[in-house]
Amino acid sequence: MKNRIADVLGTEKESTTRFLAFASGKGGVGKSVIVFNLAVMLAERSRVLIIDADVQMGNQHLLGNIVPEFGLIDVCNSGIDVSKAIVSTENGPDILASTGSSSDAVFPELPKMARFLSTMRETLRAYDFVIFDTASGILPHTNLVVNTVDDVVLVTLPELTAISNTYALFKILHGNNSSINLSLLVNREDDVEEIQYIYQKFSSMTRQFLQAVPTFCGGLGNSSDLVESVARQKSVQEISSNSLICKQLRRLTQALRGEVAAQSFQRKPLSFMPVGADIKE
Repeated sequence: MKNRIADVLGTEKESTTRFLAFASGKGGVGKSVIVFNLAVMLAERSRVLIIDADVQMGNQHLLGNIVPEFGLIDVCNSGIDVSKAIVSTENGPDILASTGSSSDAVFPELPKMARFLSTMRETLRAYDFVIFDTASGILPHTNLVVNTVDDVVLVTLPELTAISNTYALFKILHGNNSSINLSLLVNREDDVEEIQYIYQKFSSMTRQFLQAVPTFCGGLGNSSDLVESVARQKSVQEISSNSLICKQLRRLTQALRGEVAAQSFQRKPLSFMPVGADIKE
């Protein structure tokens, strides 16, 4: 994807690092937990960094069971070297938390955050994957992130309000940047046919009103193991490696690596007959 910030600042660098962002139209869809567990699995064979870009309510330091001294806010506002703010975890991935024990400010200053994002392909090139966990909705900070990464995964739930908010987010992001690479992931739905139906309905709306279709990123089911893993501050793989949710996350991990995944997982747009949309533009 065209790096719009780098295009403005003239600082685009060649990099083999894959930059991803997970976003959502509303809170509570499980985005942060998905990011953490995917990063743990990717870290088995790759160098992975999670950047918690939820500058108000970031939780990656809790999921990773770390107490950072510095965070993204300090890197952007105070010029702290990013290497001093990154913390390694027992689970494998490194984490750049949103804030740290030394953080004074509430938000990163937007111009300084833009500068950090414009240089990250050089400063973070040692990593194979850099995954941003963004705030729900479309804060200015989130808008900077999603227009700098290679791919954006929109996480939604099988609920009318969540799907409506995801559509609104898709509309804003695509309207701001028509070349942005957007995917749709349905969380907390056990029925594969229902997951595909949600994708079809969503794509029908975006195609009709926005002339754009997201990539299908599959779905993840409900899981008590995932809930327990959060409570214990561990990855779900550590507490239940043979669970269905682990297998689903593994397929998503394989797809992110570009490997051949199970037939139940697809990262290309599905062919389908248009269906009537319940949510209008």
